[in-house]
Amino acid sequence: MNTKNAGGMLISFTLGGLLGAGVALLFAPRSGEKTRRKILTALDDAKENISGYAGRVKARFV
Repeated sequence: MNTKNAGGMLISFTLGGLLGAGVALLFAPRSGEKTRRKILTALDDAKENISGYAGRVKARFV
């Protein structure tokens, strides 16, 4: 596998997973308030994961 392509594949996989999780949350049988709270929690977790990933990538190439 080409190393340059691996980063793009990882980003695509992550974004696809986040999109799928968002769709699953929207179609889950919960009240609107609980669904919004769950989406906000998932977004906060995603931000933390992306920040961690970006930090590792930056440390590796700098």
